[in-house]
Amino acid sequence: MKSAVGKFVGAALACSAFVIGLQDTAIAKAANRIGDKAAKATAVSDEGIYQLYKNRTWRWGNHGAAFFAVGKRQFTAWSTEDKPSYGEGIWFMPGGGKLCFRATWRGSWGAKTSLSCFEHRQAGKVIYQRKSPSGDWYEFRDRRGKSDLRNGDYASKKVKRFKAKL
Repeated sequence: MKSAVGKFVGAALACSAFVIGLQDTAIAKAANRIGDKAAKATAVSDEGIYQLYKNRTWRWGNHGAAFFAVGKRQFTAWSTEDKPSYGEGIWFMPGGGKLCFRATWRGSWGAKTSLSCFEHRQAGKVIYQRKSPSGDWYEFRDRRGKSDLRNGDYASKKVKRFKAKL
């Protein structure tokens, strides 16, 4: 026979699982709504992509940043998502609302060259973005113009520090 504490813990776990399931469902529904909105939006022009990223830093939360310099379309980034690393390369717009960057990433694990692309679609002032070819759409710039892009270079100083350590 289960004790009262055991019954309480079992009920609490079942309740937690139910709440988490509801949260997951709500997140999935929100993602579907954003995906539906992005599907109806139009691809951002190459000029629009250029204006969006030129001489700006895309902040990746607390775990990284990438700077998109106009000069020679240089791309400079750092990341601490797995192990500290930095990337240097170029950025370009192949059309269809895409921004791509090809960079050589270096860390304690060695060096690796990679290509990453992101699609952009716009509806009014809102810009949706996803990792190409099949990432989930999300609101990259809201209707008030808020995004993770900042004017100026907030990446190169940290890249220099990473280079000195590695």
